[in-house]
Amino acid sequence: MPAALFARALSLWRLLTPTRRVAAILTILYAFAAAAAAAGLHVPGMGLLRLLFSWALFIWFLMLFGWLRRRVLWSLRNRLLVAYLFIAVVPILLLVLLGGIAAYILYAQLGSYVLNQEVNRTLARMEALADSALDSSVLRGERRIPAASASPAQRTTALPDVVENATRDARLALAIPGLEIAPGEGTELLPEAKPLEPRHFMGLVQRGDHVWLRAVSARISPNDERVVSVSVLVTPDLLDSFSLELGRIRWDLVRLEHPGEAQNGAVHFTDTKGGIQQVYIPLVGISSQRRTLPPRAHWLDFEIAGISNFEAVDMETPQARRGTLPVIASFYARPSRLNKVLFASLGDLSSLPYILMMIVAGLFLVIEAGALITGAVLTRTMTKSVSDLYLATQRVKAGDFSHRIRDVRDDQLGSLAVSFNEMTVSVARSIDEQRERERLENELSIAREVQNQLFPRTIPRVPGLHLVASCRAARMVSGDYYDFIQIGGNELAFVVADIAGKGISAALLMASLQASLRSQLLDQQRIGSTADVISLLNRHLLATTPEDRFATLFFGIYNSDTRALRYTNAGHLPPLYFSSSGVTRLDVGGTIVGMFAGCEFEQGTVTLEPGSLLAGYTDGISEPENAYGEQFGRDRIIDVIQRNRTQRPETILDALVAAVEQWAGTPEQADDMTILLAAGI
Repeated sequence: MPAALFARALSLWRLLTPTRRVAAILTILYAFAAAAAAAGLHVPGMGLLRLLFSWALFIWFLMLFGWLRRRVLWSLRNRLLVAYLFIAVVPILLLVLLGGIAAYILYAQLGSYVLNQEVNRTLARMEALADSALDSSVLRGERRIPAASASPAQRTTALPDVVENATRDARLALAIPGLEIAPGEGTELLPEAKPLEPRHFMGLVQRGDHVWLRAVSARISPNDERVVSVSVLVTPDLLDSFSLELGRIRWDLVRLEHPGEAQNGAVHFTDTKGGIQQVYIPLVGISSQRRTLPPRAHWLDFEIAGISNFEAVDMETPQARRGTLPVIASFYARPSRLNKVLFASLGDLSSLPYILMMIVAGLFLVIEAGALITGAVLTRTMTKSVSDLYLATQRVKAGDFSHRIRDVRDDQLGSLAVSFNEMTVSVARSIDEQRERERLENELSIAREVQNQLFPRTIPRVPGLHLVASCRAARMVSGDYYDFIQIGGNELAFVVADIAGKGISAALLMASLQASLRSQLLDQQRIGSTADVISLLNRHLLATTPEDRFATLFFGIYNSDTRALRYTNAGHLPPLYFSSSGVTRLDVGGTIVGMFAGCEFEQGTVTLEPGSLLAGYTDGISEPENAYGEQFGRDRIIDVIQRNRTQRPETILDALVAAVEQWAGTPEQADDMTILLAAGI
């Protein structure tokens, strides 16, 4: 078992690239180091090893990602689905996400705007109250009057001008919890101005862990100084009195960090005016107590958390370098309540734009869902066709050409499936034909071997005569025939024949003709003239072959003692006899054999003198045509032989075959080519 594990690990190691081998070594080292550290041992260089292990993890991640990508994206269906996800789904999700973020930012800013407007509205009411009180002579030199604790009679006596001339409603002061009016205070908050010009301050002031809303109005002249400060301490009650469009509200106060102070929980802010970063220490948080959010108006009516930033004048720093402190205001709201503010100008129709937007968004989602479903269905149909084709190709690869794709659709992929089915039928038919062709070629090869046994294996040596012969088949087997048959001690019979047709049928007739001819010649007592032999051969072929089968042949018997050649030409191309007296055509004989009954044949005689040449051939030598349709012909045969008369018969035969092939100009033979040459010596 350990040996098998080691062999497996070694095979895996050999598959790794050099980079992955380094990553594997680092992983093993880190595993041992981590185990040692867990056991309480000190491991030097652990930080560097951890960094290198992070690189190894990245290498393994790339390897795993590549493996998953190959496994997942191998299927065409998965490729298309991933493409649809990245082309359609991912952009839509990003758009929805961006829309959600934009909506969140919008409503957060809208909530901040509502809170700022509420604070500014309160400050404006306070400033109006301060301006009204400024014109009341009752306040000059009088002590500070807390409006919240004064009785109605005191408020009427102390603030007659406020009630009558400025607010016209005593509830103006009572509507702001903790409102205080202080004459003669707030001068340090007023900006510089020319004499007799009104001065105003409206904003937040902070002292320690308290913050106020304050409005100061003043009219200062050399002879007259009137200052009125209206302030409200920010308390939970004040926050509860703000706009009903918001939920819970919280204000957090901070102070500047002192030099050398620890920064636990410190908040860093950058001054937008001076670009200087300041460090602040949190102080207290003031939260509303009775504010709650209403239930959701619909399923998209989420709770929005927002933050706003106010600036409060820091009253604990000297006036010469007095600055501001940030007041961080956080709140919660619902979009449905903020929409009433956003579309307040529409009145009762304020919800209409939101409803229309939701309808459009719903239609968009429905269309997108329909597009996604349509894409998935189309992907499934396409990939199923491709999968069927793939499975079919695997079946064909395994040799099953009977497999057909059944589920054929009316589209291009369906047409491809039909073409594939037709192709498999065609391939199966071609394979069957190829097997049949191979079988026939095998049989023809056997037939050729058998036929080669019928031709003379050696050329006999005859006194006074030099014989050569050749038969070049146009196909596997030949319909031409030549033979040499020894008769007695001084006679030799030879024959040149051309069987009608080509291929197997001609070869069978050739074998029958040879068998009949040899059976006659072996019985030496029955040999008469060559005409008698051909007559018997004609009757045999008539009796044993179909009516449309026949042969042409030249048959001769040569006597070496007398050098005489007795012959009969049965419809064959007349052999050419070259002698000192010229060229003679040996055409004595009769018609073809195997076609007509009762034919008469004649015998001719010629003497093969020393230096003479007898050339017998078939139509494969004389009838080949050139590119213009002109046959090679007998005259060119005579010309080639005449030009090579002084050469050996083998050389003459080769020259004649080469001349015919050059004349035809094609590598493929149109007919069998047979030549027999007998030279007198």
